[in-house]
Amino acid sequence: MDLKFSAAEEAYRLRCREWIAANAHHAAAVAKAADPVQAARDWQRRLWEAGYVGLAWPKAYGGQDATLTQQVIVSEEMARAKLPPLINTIGLSILGPTLVLHGTEAQRRRFLPRILSGEELWCQGFSEPGAGSDLASLTTRAVLEGDDFVVTGQKLWTSLGPIADWCFLLVRTDPSAPKREGISYLLCRMDTPGISVRPLRNAGGGVHFSEVFFDSVRIPREHLVGELHGGWKIARSTLDHERSGLSGVISLEGSLERLWRQAAAGGEIADAVARQQAAQYWIELEGLRYLGFRALSDQLAGRQPGASASVGKLFAAKLRQKIARAALDNAGPYACLTKKSPHVVGKGRLVAGYFDSLGYSIGGGTSEIMHNVIAERVLGLPRSSGEA
Repeated sequence: MDLKFSAAEEAYRLRCREWIAANAHHAAAVAKAADPVQAARDWQRRLWEAGYVGLAWPKAYGGQDATLTQQVIVSEEMARAKLPPLINTIGLSILGPTLVLHGTEAQRRRFLPRILSGEELWCQGFSEPGAGSDLASLTTRAVLEGDDFVVTGQKLWTSLGPIADWCFLLVRTDPSAPKREGISYLLCRMDTPGISVRPLRNAGGGVHFSEVFFDSVRIPREHLVGELHGGWKIARSTLDHERSGLSGVISLEGSLERLWRQAAAGGEIADAVARQQAAQYWIELEGLRYLGFRALSDQLAGRQPGASASVGKLFAAKLRQKIARAALDNAGPYACLTKKSPHVVGKGRLVAGYFDSLGYSIGGGTSEIMHNVIAERVLGLPRSSGEA
């Protein structure tokens, strides 16, 4: 495997770097804006108009028809310049690729350009109170009445739920079928009558996700993705897209860099344990990077993300938690204080970051499920006895 970028790709990287430098003041304005959500939409639109969002998506739907390698280059340069993240990350990383593969032509033309521009923000309605790790046990039900699906039920841990314009969700459309065969994949406006959203505050103090309730919500049949009762297969490909790629590596680079600066605040890292710990995390991060390059090579060869995405997701979640815990340990006992304490360290960011890291063992598929996927699809072990 040749891991060197070509001369043309390095020239592309330089142009991207120059654009970022020329537009850094727009990025800095996002954090100071009176309306941060609108500012983040505007920032994504600026990036899209410059050709740096949806690079590998088809031009017919607002993309660039660029290579996946160019997409990786842009992600790397944005992360290293510490630019604000794209606000429509769920639409860009999960729904968009799913619609390219499984959507109708009308759905692609209607939704994909608005995902890229940030005009319409998306959330994901998969998990439920009784269907988290075992997602196929979901009970949110949709009954077809004429040209509409009538949806009743509840979704939980819905990231971006309080600000999203649309939601893609899994619903049970055939209660009599085996649980993986009676599920459909729908697209729904969040302002549809019958939808209510209740924000949830996490242990770190943030409000990133929510509960979403559906009370006889009518969704047009034209917003069904794929075949009726065929949503489980689509959901599998959706989750593979969520877990694949090098984005986790890039974000972890920043976490490790902060840990390194913290440990070396007085000059060289004097504590041998902290020094060895930081070095070990760097080694693990490099291993994760090369696993990402392997997944990228598969995609360049026309192969879809598969079980290797589960390996990367599991490994990245564990590494993120280890780095966050090490940052707490290195900062001493005051690091666990919240920002309300006069003795708080770093405005409480370390303890909030630790609690936030725990969520990576849940979102996009729990670590227990990732172990099962790896056991079954990589090692060839039999299915766990608890699965149907």
